[in-house]
Amino acid sequence: MGTDSFYTDHWKQIEEERIARYERMFVWREGHKSLLAPAAIGEGQTVLDVGSGPGFFALALADMVGDAGRVDGVDINARFVGDANSRARDRDNVAFHQVTDHRLPFPDGDYDRVICKNVLEYVPDLEATLGEVRRVLKPEGRIHVIDSDWGFVIVEPWGKKTVDRFFAAAAAAFKEPHIGRKAAGLMAAAGFSDIEVRLSTFVDREGTALNVLINMAGYIKSLATLPDEEVATLLNQATEGINAGSYLFCLPQFLITGVR
Repeated sequence: MGTDSFYTDHWKQIEEERIARYERMFVWREGHKSLLAPAAIGEGQTVLDVGSGPGFFALALADMVGDAGRVDGVDINARFVGDANSRARDRDNVAFHQVTDHRLPFPDGDYDRVICKNVLEYVPDLEATLGEVRRVLKPEGRIHVIDSDWGFVIVEPWGKKTVDRFFAAAAAAFKEPHIGRKAAGLMAAAGFSDIEVRLSTFVDREGTALNVLINMAGYIKSLATLPDEEVATLLNQATEGINAGSYLFCLPQFLITGVR
């Protein structure tokens, strides 16, 4: 993988260990409903999930829209799409499709809602992607972005300087690591109106987010931006912190809605 395109390449080629972590990280939880609340998902709607991954989120959306609605998921990773379609094999109202770039294989004005969960931080061309989202939305349709801003991440017992060093070493894994704070302005520039921004803060003291740190460590190893020994020491500190009660991971999720 080249450094210049690492932010997308590492989603096209995913090793088995990382696939297994995503199976744990992306599984649907009831708490996710609060992330979707501003999208106002309802019975009978057509919904597009951009960057649908293993498919758990889209399957939950399919439950929300019911048999009268329809959900499509798109992703650049063939394994994700195949696994998601296997999970949806007994469902008539949800399907998954592989894409190779920002172009969406759907007609103009096809969807009531488009969901972009933790995906805009990786896309090569935000203007083109948002333009495509706007194209496939119906008039008065709604885009709902759920995304991170890695400038606000907290990891204890590391401290701020170490956190900044660690995530700077993994920065090539993101096209726009500060998408959370920038998405509203980008959506306005793309022609969306009635833009609203909310925050939902994820706090972990049990170790759930270790999967995030392990993924980042894998990116750092691929990029060779920190010594392996230093990264291993940091992960050990985080793990030991869970047992000692000093561990805390915190990362806000920006919830941004806009109307076509």
